[in-house]
Amino acid sequence: MHPPLAEHKHEGCLKAIQALDECHNAGLMNRFTGACNDTKKQLDECLKEEFLILRAENKAKAAAKRAKLEKIWKEMEEPPKSS
Repeated sequence: MHPPLAEHKHEGCLKAIQALDECHNAGLMNRFTGACNDTKKQLDECLKEEFLILRAENKAKAAAKRAKLEKIWKEMEEPPKSS
């Protein structure tokens, strides 16, 4: 099962989305006989790859945000410097 296929959200998989839509629109029997299974599998692989890329980007952003917060917390915990 794949997420809703909004083309603007999955630009990297646009060709696979269009191919699956064309296969499904070619006839109802394509869905029932498994004629679109290979196309669906390609789309699933593309969406999985896209998900892994987005997950890595989000992880990097979260790590940067966490480092920034830890720096702020550390500065807050340090006693004020007296001159």
